[in-house]
Amino acid sequence: MKNTRFLLPSKFKKAGWWIFGITLALIVVYFAFESKCSYSINDIRQLFGMERLSSHGIAFLSSSFGPNDDLLLTFIGVLLIVAGIFIGFSRNKEDDEFIEQLRYESLILSLYINSGVVLLCLIFVWGLPFLWVMTINIFSILYVFIFCFYLRLYLNKRSLRHEKQD
Repeated sequence: MKNTRFLLPSKFKKAGWWIFGITLALIVVYFAFESKCSYSINDIRQLFGMERLSSHGIAFLSSSFGPNDDLLLTFIGVLLIVAGIFIGFSRNKEDDEFIEQLRYESLILSLYINSGVVLLCLIFVWGLPFLWVMTINIFSILYVFIFCFYLRLYLNKRSLRHEKQD
C-alpha cells in the first residue's frame, strides 16, 4: 500500500462519474444542436471586455484561434480528462496490495494498447483524420486504463465468488 499516496480520496470517484455523465449529456446536446452551439474565443473575449486584445501578442491566446473555434468542445475535453482522472485514480474503499497490483498492470496494459493503436494509425491514417486520431488519443489512454482496471477487478471478484461457492 506504499504507492497509494498519489491516489485521490475515494469521494472523488463519485464526483468523477457525475462529471462524466454531465459531459456525455453535453456531447449529446452539442451534436444535436451543433450549428447553434458554436462559441469562439472572440465571444469569450467580448464577455470579459477583452475584444480589443490581439491574439498575436498573448501566448495562451495564440493566432491559431480563429473566429469559429469551438470552445464548447474544449470545455467537453477538459471535463472528460478531469472525470477520467477522478474515476481512474481514486482509491477504492477496499484498497490492498492486490488492487494496487491490478491498477499497475492495467496502466501498463492500457499503455501497450494505446501505443499499438497509435502505431497502426501512424501507418494507415494521414492528413486531417490523423489529427482527429491524435485528439482522441488524448482521452483514450485514460479511458482504456479505466476499462481495463474495472474489467479485471470485476473478473477477479467474480472468480473469487465462484471459488467460494465450490
